[in-house]
Amino acid sequence: MRTLRTMNLNNPSAAFRNFALAAAATIALIIVSLLPTPADAGRYHIGDADELLDELIEMDARDIEELQKDLVEARADIKEAIGDIEEAREDVKDAPAGEAIAKVAFKIARVAVDRATGKAIDKARDTLDEVETMLGERRAEIGEAEFRETRDAIEMIRRELIEIEYALDDLTTALDEA
Repeated sequence: MRTLRTMNLNNPSAAFRNFALAAAATIALIIVSLLPTPADAGRYHIGDADELLDELIEMDARDIEELQKDLVEARADIKEAIGDIEEAREDVKDAPAGEAIAKVAFKIARVAVDRATGKAIDKARDTLDEVETMLGERRAEIGEAEFRETRDAIEMIRRELIEIEYALDDLTTALDEA
């Protein structure tokens, strides 16, 4: 026969321990909510190759510059998340079992970041390869100046994806060290 033990809620140390565990669990959930998730991977999804090529051809230099700013902003968001990890790690240090709970939350977040963003970036690269091939086929149709501008935009996106990947590597490192 099993007996069920209950905690004495009138005991101040038991009440504090329960409060501290609840606070640590809440902090861990907040940490996970601040980090990139599979839903955020949509930010790195660049769509269908046909549509992307048409959009890139239609873009002027100002539009391409705006696109680059958006990609740089994505990197900044990732770096901000790294700072949030550092803050959260400091916040949970004092809570009993807070550090252990946070470590579990960080590990879960790391797996989510790896899966979501890795697949999205790989798909983006594949799409860019396809776009570049299609661009070559339309070179005569769109003219040399538009071809070069669009090719340069594709290269800019590739460079920014590499930089985003470096930022994501930093994020996963921060999650591992947390």
